Amino acid sequence: MRLLSISARNYRTLHDIRIPFEKNYCTISGKNNAGKSCVIRLLLNLFSKGQSLPWQRDEYAFDYKEDKSQWHKPDDPIEVIYELELIKSDDPALITFIETITKTNITQDPVTLRIDYHINSSDQIKTKVTIGGFTADDQPSKEIVKKLNDSNLLFLYNSTVRHEQIYYGRGRSRMFYEIVLSKDDKKELDEAAKLTTRRAKQLAKKNREDLNNILGRLSEKYDVEFSPLEGSSYRHMPLGINLKDKSVEVPLDDWGSGTQNRTHVLMAVLQANRIKTTELPEDKITPLVVVEEPESFLHPSAQSEFGKVLRMLSADLGIQIITTTHSPYMLNQENPASNILLRRDYKRGKPLDTKVVDTSGDNWMAPFSEHLGIEPVEFNSWRPLFSAYRSQVLLVEGKTDKEYLEFLQKNKMASETLSSDIEVVPYEGKDTLKNTLLLKFVLGKFDRVFITYDLDADSEVKAPLNRLGLKENADFLALGLNHPGRDAIEGLLPEQILAAVNGHETDLVMQLGSRDTKERNDAKAKLKRKYLEEFTKRTDYSKEELKELSRVVKIINGRLSTPNKSIQRAR
Repeated sequence: MRLLSISARNYRTLHDIRIPFEKNYCTISGKNNAGKSCVIRLLLNLFSKGQSLPWQRDEYAFDYKEDKSQWHKPDDPIEVIYELELIKSDDPALITFIETITKTNITQDPVTLRIDYHINSSDQIKTKVTIGGFTADDQPSKEIVKKLNDSNLLFLYNSTVRHEQIYYGRGRSRMFYEIVLSKDDKKELDEAAKLTTRRAKQLAKKNREDLNNILGRLSEKYDVEFSPLEGSSYRHMPLGINLKDKSVEVPLDDWGSGTQNRTHVLMAVLQANRIKTTELPEDKITPLVVVEEPESFLHPSAQSEFGKVLRMLSADLGIQIITTTHSPYMLNQENPASNILLRRDYKRGKPLDTKVVDTSGDNWMAPFSEHLGIEPVEFNSWRPLFSAYRSQVLLVEGKTDKEYLEFLQKNKMASETLSSDIEVVPYEGKDTLKNTLLLKFVLGKFDRVFITYDLDADSEVKAPLNRLGLKENADFLALGLNHPGRDAIEGLLPEQILAAVNGHETDLVMQLGSRDTKERNDAKAKLKRKYLEEFTKRTDYSKEELKELSRVVKIINGRLSTPNKSIQRAR
């Protein structure tokens, strides 16, 4: 099951809004009070996921007086629409239930399930369910909504609050996690539980008699009865979690908050996947995983890694993971359209209702811009980096540099061959490297990064890179030779390549001395293209001819094939 959209009218700050969700890893971000919590409440209202322990279940329900929008007209109803996608292989139990209750045959796969809520000022709730274009009657609609409410289809983890602990042995507490049992597991444990329950009742009888004697001394008389926890009636069981570090097992609650938080989030994903992969068809409905602020208590480098892991798990397991976040590292970098940005504008100093900011197409950078405090225009040159997917990345100054390096990567020549594991990504211009805040964020996206730029930009670029803790030759390298006209990657080419192009393109060479900046830059760009075209015509160069390029490639291979400590410090 996947959430496609939520629409709301007159609900809290969601006065009139539709929020679309991608089918993979989605994020909801925005400043405080932008409306993120309202979206979470709407999910809870549909799926009624309360506390994990069966005897501490919370209920979530619409309340007109509390939930109504401040901009609504008197007696205007609250209206909420959920759109879900069901797949026969992932959600057979829910599809079969709907077919039975509505006496219809669902042939579409996937099929869209729409649930309409209408809450009036008297707190009367009307529900309407539409499945694949067919609208169910009132009673079947209520039964379908109840099925969704009762099926615990939302694994919600709030990273910002303290979670339930159980006290045991010697007065110390332990953090426990609830796991879901299959029917076979539950049956086997139930048999064992019967023996334990009989013995527990014998012990309870003795303790009841003793406590009755003590209470008998009070003026008010009480009878005592002990009831063992009826855990065998549930398909959930709490387990303590230990993590091992250097052969020493440590209870999870003795680890740092960041490690605890990360482990619980991953356990929620694991549980959702267990339901998806092990349940019998008559029981299986794939749940959603919702995490509030998964970055809590994590260092930025750990946030970057954790965000990457969650995105990967969502794609690999086919489970929709929705997070609320204040961290740019947790945003979906591979598919920016999955990042939902909520915003509330102000009028006369008062906040207005929540709006969804468009993050599609050229507006992909809006959530990143808001989190980093950087103008959107500054992201333009970084777009290729957000679609890069390998863990070892070589950042080069432009598309021409990228073509040179990829030519050395794909062709076997007398020079050193650039490793095929390295992804070459252009960042479009030296000025990009001067934005250290954005560069630091981008460095955190990858496991290993090496940066190159033309030698003619060395005086402008080296200082910002040094301020990030990066070191020359270890983390970055200026390309070119310290000779007039050769202070760029073209300066590393065989002499005959430069001579051949310069001899044929004398007009362009002369324009390099023009006083007109535009004319000079145009000539430089055209010559760069001519050098590239001439160089890539052949591959039978001698070792001597390729010695400068080979030196550069050898440095890059050496740095990206081993852990880069200074890059790690910069993160």
